[in-house]
Amino acid sequence: MNQKITDLIFSATGKDTAIVTLGTAINVILGGLFFIIVPRVLGPGDYGLFSTVVATGILATSVANLGIDTGILRFIKKDSNRSDKYLSIALKSYIFLGIVIALLGFLISPLISQFLKQEQITNLLRIAFASTIILLLTNLYTAALQAKHEFTKASVVSIASNLLRLVILAICALFLNVGLILITALFFTVPIISVILGSFFLPIKLTKTDKTNVIDFHKYNLWIALSLIVTSIPFDNYLLLKLSGPAQAGIYAAPYKILTFVYQFSSNFTRVLASRFSSFDTNAKAKEFALKSSAFLFLFTIGLVLLILIASPLVNAIFGQDFQGSAVVFKWLTAGFIFFFASTIPTSIILYYLGKSQVTFFISTVKIIIFVMLLFILIGAYQAVGAAMAFTLAEIFSFLTSLLYVLYKLR
Repeated sequence: MNQKITDLIFSATGKDTAIVTLGTAINVILGGLFFIIVPRVLGPGDYGLFSTVVATGILATSVANLGIDTGILRFIKKDSNRSDKYLSIALKSYIFLGIVIALLGFLISPLISQFLKQEQITNLLRIAFASTIILLLTNLYTAALQAKHEFTKASVVSIASNLLRLVILAICALFLNVGLILITALFFTVPIISVILGSFFLPIKLTKTDKTNVIDFHKYNLWIALSLIVTSIPFDNYLLLKLSGPAQAGIYAAPYKILTFVYQFSSNFTRVLASRFSSFDTNAKAKEFALKSSAFLFLFTIGLVLLILIASPLVNAIFGQDFQGSAVVFKWLTAGFIFFFASTIPTSIILYYLGKSQVTFFISTVKIIIFVMLLFILIGAYQAVGAAMAFTLAEIFSFLTSLLYVLYKLR
């Protein structure tokens, strides 16, 4: 057993995972500091508004993404001479889609703010939509570098934005009155540094591509795109803000945003798994690799369980007295993120070994339907805690469904 663990650590997968884990940890710390400071600066009400704007910006990016970064991981190989064609397709697509979403967002921002009964966030939403192209290009360079196994460079691209955000926030706090508008602008515009670094590490040549390449690339991405759009709609933020007000939205969003480090670890771990699963040609190889990879899953789960045990003092130390109600929310959300991270391996098998992206769309859609139903039922009775309970129950469903499908296909 000890020999197997040693072999895993010193394997190519182990080394890549170590680099990704270290890079993600640094990124999480820097990003976490930003989202620890901001709630204290804004308070629950304004932070609830800020988190809703951020969630809307992420939704806009997911809509414009069209699953392209997943396609990059599947079609771009480390030493393939076809990579330039697919990178060119991705770059052109991102530029076009980013511009379209920015223009559309400018027009619909007043409608969104009126629906949420928070007209004061109209211009903040426009900032989020206008910055879509920056976030898309950041995704492009991160995914492309990881697809080429340049994990250190990919980590630098991701880390740069969070580091610069903290530096600028500190400078602004010294010389300016830091408020909702400034923090929103800071969050969405600073990632331009990641785009600059990414273009330096991986210059992309715009090459002529035939229709067959474009169709093959986007055909695979279609179901991923639909899954991303469905799962990125911030139903929890929107319903809490509309039904319970900004303060409850802030009570929920503060611990949720801290726990999104799980999303980062999951995303980067998936990108390590992607190139391996896509290269296997037998069920036996896929099962053996999945079993080895589960060691990282087990260790990560232990860490999340420990967070649940220290939730109350941790939340109080991070956010202060104004966010006392966030402790119970934190516990429920952490439990949900355990199941979310556990889904990483079966989802990677479905996407990259089985190539059944439509299955992930189906599971994601059913999960969201369950999530929204539970939100309507639980928010009325339990407000922010109810939203966290709904999140956890939906993630349990997603994990069990993905796992059972994989076990059936690999039997």
